[in-house]
Amino acid sequence: MRQTIILLLALLSIVVACKRRSTQESEDKQAKQLLQGLWTTDDTEEPAMLVKGDSIYYPDSASMPVRFWIFQDSIYMQGQNLNGYKILKQTNAFFSFNNQNGDEVNLFRSSNKDLMASFGYHVYAMNLFDKSGSDTIVSTDMGFYDCQIRTCTTSERVIKSTYNDNGIEVDNAYLDNVSTLTLRSRDSVVYKHDFLKQEFSNYIPRDFIAHCILRNLEFDRADRKALFFNATIGIPDASSGYVVEVRITPDGKMSKRLR
Repeated sequence: MRQTIILLLALLSIVVACKRRSTQESEDKQAKQLLQGLWTTDDTEEPAMLVKGDSIYYPDSASMPVRFWIFQDSIYMQGQNLNGYKILKQTNAFFSFNNQNGDEVNLFRSSNKDLMASFGYHVYAMNLFDKSGSDTIVSTDMGFYDCQIRTCTTSERVIKSTYNDNGIEVDNAYLDNVSTLTLRSRDSVVYKHDFLKQEFSNYIPRDFIAHCILRNLEFDRADRKALFFNATIGIPDASSGYVVEVRITPDGKMSKRLR
């Protein structure tokens, strides 16, 4: 049964890839050329998107540009996911389509060069400058322990899809984290390790962990035999996630379990 499901998913991926290739090869180049330029949402000239070549850029330094093409009566945008939006009307000065929820989005061409500054940025990760740390002294039957934790971003990028004000799916970039735990007793290092999300992959669905980051590592409790820490792995800026308990004994041995 498992092999059948895997085969069906593989066939579905092939069908989707073939359909995407077909629409790209048969794209309406005239309509694509007509869309080139700067577009605003209304008469207040709030910048909505900049169309340049094969890409659409957004006035948000956290949103990644997407590849696009027009085929028949729809505009397709290829980010982390492929989305198609039905075009309602297109002229040289006006572009209207239905967003993800079926709401009508109306865009107006603008020649205001001052608005170009809204697109003059490099896309940065939402949590680029995030750092956290804690230094906890724990009194146990085994003695006093100094638990120092430092969490900061790595270079590994994780993409999270969300929706902008116009109901268009956009991709926001995040960086994964590394949590460094240093455990000392009487000024001697008992345990030191850099924790990455990959170390917890056995406790998290394979198709889920690629979209997650290691949010944090924090001290939880201690008993007569060990100290316990909680590692939280989840979708960036989401309220839920997986919590894996990390158990460390005074001799520096470590074990994990899903909470």
